[in-house]
Amino acid sequence: MAESDGLIRNRLTDESVDLMRRRIGFSNPTLRLGAIEDPWNIKATDDGVRRYSLCIGDDNPLYCDPAYAAKTRWGQVIAPPGFEKSMGLHRSPRPEPEEDRVTSKALTGVQLYHSGGENFYYAPIVEGDTLHRSRFVAKVEDKQSEFAGRSVVVTNGLCLWDQNDQVAVDGVDWFVHAERKKREGSEDKYKQDEPAFYTDEQLAEIEAAYDNEYRRGADTLWYEDVVPGTQLPRMAKGPLTVTDLINLHMGAGWLIYGNWPNRLAYENRKKLRGFYTRDEFNAWDTLQRVHWDKDLAQKVGVRMMYDIGPVRQLYVNHYLTNYAGDDAWIQRVRFEFRRFNYMGDVTWLTGEITEARVDEKLGPLIEVVIKGVNQRGQENVRGEGTILLSSRKHGPVKLPERPKPTIHRMPGPEQRE
Repeated sequence: MAESDGLIRNRLTDESVDLMRRRIGFSNPTLRLGAIEDPWNIKATDDGVRRYSLCIGDDNPLYCDPAYAAKTRWGQVIAPPGFEKSMGLHRSPRPEPEEDRVTSKALTGVQLYHSGGENFYYAPIVEGDTLHRSRFVAKVEDKQSEFAGRSVVVTNGLCLWDQNDQVAVDGVDWFVHAERKKREGSEDKYKQDEPAFYTDEQLAEIEAAYDNEYRRGADTLWYEDVVPGTQLPRMAKGPLTVTDLINLHMGAGWLIYGNWPNRLAYENRKKLRGFYTRDEFNAWDTLQRVHWDKDLAQKVGVRMMYDIGPVRQLYVNHYLTNYAGDDAWIQRVRFEFRRFNYMGDVTWLTGEITEARVDEKLGPLIEVVIKGVNQRGQENVRGEGTILLSSRKHGPVKLPERPKPTIHRMPGPEQRE
């Protein structure tokens, strides 16, 4: 451990991996809540949805304008996929106290990177909804990676259900755990990644893409009009700035850990020891600043400051909602983060319809693949989406049948009645 900066640098050991495996079915001790356990939005409101949508760069009136939304098939503002990240009263299950204490040390002191996930959406989140959230360890796998050598991939199950005990969203998230250390040498596949710089012509190309960004809106995409192999519109995101991250947190909150100011930061540090390190003033600050502090990013083994996982997850979501329009339903979103998305990078998103079918349970739908490429020509995100469509023959979209809430959840008020 480096005493000078407070940054814990533990090794990946078989014992630590086994401790994480003992957490299967229970909360992940590396995805901890801080001093404040309540989510950013305890209850969904039209204004909360509007703020979130604008803060991810999406001014779609379906999410931002109640008068517009009232005239759609939904009859009111609905939240875009991803808004659920700002919600969810804590219901993640924990082991018995002694087992909780012992296994809480699993994979401590190794860096954690969000590498992707897959979400399934069952019903709109609307004004007045309260969600409950359970996140739990589902699988633990040893891996060898180009970036980190030995690493561990932890699959975390996710379930959010509403005040009526009805599931709104479920799925999984993947996190890679790797040792915190600088990586030198030509074997580092990220060594060639130089900071972004744009000519006026390149910036003009990005701005032209923003001027021409496609949004279907009220123009219904009918199943009968779909042609597999169709190339979807190109979308630009970026260049990524720290301001973009500030906006995301303004709309969605701190998402997992909580990085509160002043006395609340002190209370947070007491609960999240190891998540705070010394800054340039020798004061304590959150490890979350790897995303805007270049020196700290390099200390944990990353070349430059980089985005948080939800940034590119929400790129994929936005791409899908723009193409799907008001009448369709985004039923599934899969997202894989292929490389780091550094500050200054631009991401160019393209897509293709790979399949159209009438599913026995879901009805008419299309499958879409999405690819995001940065200004270096490197793929940095890969996505998939399943979109339920209206049909002239089969009628309007029918929402998916909801599964039962996960059994891996802590009892809440709705389960005690």
